[in-house]
Amino acid sequence: MKHLLLACIMAVICLPASGENNKKSKPGGASLKVLCLGNSITRHEYKADIEWFSEWGMAASKEENDYCHQLQKLLCAEHPGTVVTPLNIAYWERNLTCDIDSLIGSAVRGKDLVVIRLGENVQDKQAFRSGILRLVEYCKQKAGRVVITGCFWEDAEKERAIIHAARTHGISFIPIDWIDRLYDSRPKVGDTLYDVEGKPYTVTKEFIIAHPDDRGMRKIAEAIFDTLR
Repeated sequence: MKHLLLACIMAVICLPASGENNKKSKPGGASLKVLCLGNSITRHEYKADIEWFSEWGMAASKEENDYCHQLQKLLCAEHPGTVVTPLNIAYWERNLTCDIDSLIGSAVRGKDLVVIRLGENVQDKQAFRSGILRLVEYCKQKAGRVVITGCFWEDAEKERAIIHAARTHGISFIPIDWIDRLYDSRPKVGDTLYDVEGKPYTVTKEFIIAHPDDRGMRKIAEAIFDTLR
């Protein structure tokens, strides 16, 4: 019963914002060019000094298990040939007044869909309210459709800012903090990940285990996909 109630609540929350004029993806449609704007949950480059020996969404065991690649697999079932490109813009989270066009202009250009999936690294929550409005507005001007998720780590103030931006610009808002609250969705020290050469290594750093594991990544991908359908 609890799971049924949760499903009903999530279905209501994930409805498109009022006035959304972006086109829905349809089964059997053409391939899509998708850009995911995010932070280390979206993609983190190889960084040996923090014992992260991979180059994909942090804490996913393999590249194909991060949320971008799982989303691509889901979309390809209905839109064969779809490509989902991850782009880490954690710099923007720490520099909310930076020039957006210089940062992401070339990456956003020509995309059918932009998924905005960030916020965890933001420190200046007041500036975030206006910053996220600008980011959404910019993406809407450049891409065919834009959707935005909430934060994986629960933060009511950031969530309000993201919801406000979604409503202001008429795009779909996708909450994901429930994944971290309700499920065992983070790795543990001692778990096994795989490096860029496919060799196993053991998680030792607390920083890494703050991120979603394969199961958490899967649920993020499914939440986004369900909203796009």
